Amino acid sequence: MDKTYEWAVIGSGIAGISIAEILSRQGHDVILIEKNEGLASETTREFHEWLHTGSLYTLIPDRLKTLRFVLGAIDDLIEFYSSYERMNIIPTLEGLRIDNSNNGWFNDNYIYFNYRIKGRKVTFPWLIGVARSIYLIKKIHQHDWLRRRAGEVEPFMKGFIPSLPSMLKELITFSSKYKSVRTPDFGINSRILLRDMISNSINNGLQISLNNSIEAIYEENGLKTLNGSKENIKAKKVAICSGEGIKKFSNVKISTTFAPIAVVSGVPRETKSFVELDYFPKNCINLLTKDDGYGLAGGITLRQKNQCDEYLDKVMQKHKKLNGSIKEEYRYIGLKNEITFKNEPRGYLYHIVESGNDVWSIIPGKFSLAFSLAPEFYRRVYNKNPSKKFTPIRLDMDSNQFVSNTVWFDILNKNRKK
Repeated sequence: MDKTYEWAVIGSGIAGISIAEILSRQGHDVILIEKNEGLASETTREFHEWLHTGSLYTLIPDRLKTLRFVLGAIDDLIEFYSSYERMNIIPTLEGLRIDNSNNGWFNDNYIYFNYRIKGRKVTFPWLIGVARSIYLIKKIHQHDWLRRRAGEVEPFMKGFIPSLPSMLKELITFSSKYKSVRTPDFGINSRILLRDMISNSINNGLQISLNNSIEAIYEENGLKTLNGSKENIKAKKVAICSGEGIKKFSNVKISTTFAPIAVVSGVPRETKSFVELDYFPKNCINLLTKDDGYGLAGGITLRQKNQCDEYLDKVMQKHKKLNGSIKEEYRYIGLKNEITFKNEPRGYLYHIVESGNDVWSIIPGKFSLAFSLAPEFYRRVYNKNPSKKFTPIRLDMDSNQFVSNTVWFDILNKNRKK
């Protein structure tokens, strides 16, 4: 309690870890506070480990706003995180390449989109949306990442209108039920990524307080006192990086939605990760494959928690029709805390709000956006960019003991021991 930190970061999901990393990278005195016994133990433990390069957001009618943010995050990942030895994305003149020579942050588990083209209700607007999505995905595949500027998405649409008639003709005359496209999206080895960040941060002086739920924040003489269940902490500045904390300590309005997910086994080795896309969102399903025949099966995010079990039952019925050997090992409901605006059903983007005097409320949006979130947070606070080049230190033993495993990995390990 005697020590006063420059920064206290509340919550250790991807938002809290990325904020703590960027601050400690710059030499700031930081403590990362987590109410659970391990870091990244809630939403960041439960997610699909899907690195978004924009493919899913080619279908959203938001004038490419979300696509712009997601592509910009890939730019920032390359710009601000390439000093990490295991950051294994290689930018090329035509797309991104994954270096599999080391056990890196990302893997080449590419995700396929299966667009529903035949049967049920397939409307002309849906086909136009599919055509636009396929066109934009091709442009993302072809993007010159050496020159960055992927966030400037308007040129991606150049040529779409002239090509639309031929694309629609192909879709209308397509003989199969689904049109399958390999997207540029791929898998994240999230524990490697997070442990590298934590390891480097510890080397830069980061302190970690686990099993410490913050109950109240008081300010006196410019200092914040954080009353915790295990210990009290003093700091000059506070970054609140958990949805629960933002609801408790600020006036920022947070909406919570629910993502039912099943850990499954019996997935054949040759199965590709996929998203089945339909005119009706409730008919969409996905499967992201993992190690040893395991995977994560899900679909859409729901507004009501009490709808999740019934919905996931239907999702699993569809998966069993595709693969009779698939078996549900465990199910859970992921929470998604978001800031949404009028007429927006979901809030995919990150938000950084100064919610008090030297108190910041931070919502990460998608995990993939963290690589923009942290540098942007630093710019807003200090009016300059964080360092792009640095020498990270990896302390595997220290970071391994702090960061929780993913849900699917714990289930896999449990079944291996039977």
